[in-house]
Amino acid sequence: MLKIKRFLEFKKCSSCNKEFLAYEVQKINSQDYVCRECKRVNNYCTRNNNYKGKESKISFSFEFETSSRANALYELRKYNFIGCTDGSIGGLEWKSVIFYSRKSFHHICRKIDKFAKYVGADCGTHLHVSTDFKTKIDQYKRQIFQPLLNKMIVNREKTEKFWGRYFGHYCQSVIYDDYRYNAFNTVSSVSTLEFRLLKFINAEQYIRACDFCIDTTRYINNLIGSEDFNNEKARKMGEIIAQKYEEVTKNV
Repeated sequence: MLKIKRFLEFKKCSSCNKEFLAYEVQKINSQDYVCRECKRVNNYCTRNNNYKGKESKISFSFEFETSSRANALYELRKYNFIGCTDGSIGGLEWKSVIFYSRKSFHHICRKIDKFAKYVGADCGTHLHVSTDFKTKIDQYKRQIFQPLLNKMIVNREKTEKFWGRYFGHYCQSVIYDDYRYNAFNTVSSVSTLEFRLLKFINAEQYIRACDFCIDTTRYINNLIGSEDFNNEKARKMGEIIAQKYEEVTKNV
């Protein structure tokens, strides 16, 4: 289409980078616009299959739940988040890309720090970390996670500061079988271990907690695949994870 200065005004969508007539896009901040297609709300089950970083043995992504549908949040489309419906929250659930690089993940967390104000009381910010051993983790979930849960339960103040909130209906402290709302969810619909208690209070808090979760999953993945893995080794693993948690949260 012919562009005529001061006759037709064009704006570029910050998500898809296509140009549109000004009336076809919506302003979302002082400099960015988003088109109608990129502003479309997706179904709850929609997955974000975009990747960022060089492929590695472990990957991770998160769900940035919000209590608002403010236009400002559509800046998240600029970073390839997908906005999805979720009946349990007041706003949208923004699904991040799948990260291979922790550096890229940290960078995005700091970029979206300004949106923490939209993460209300009804929200969590769940982290998914990849694993090829979901069935085995589920088999030994009590041995692996109960020692950590015990420490989290008895120190509510530290738990809230580190994870962003305390246990509730959607992130239970009791380990149930075949139940997706366990704080450490071993039955998610994808090949991941889901950390459901996490909540984005600010970038530094969320990064610190997520780094612990990523390191924990990596530790589990490295050991649980061995043929001689058993109850005793699972219990020892749980004790070591709980000890590491004590170290990480020492100054929280």
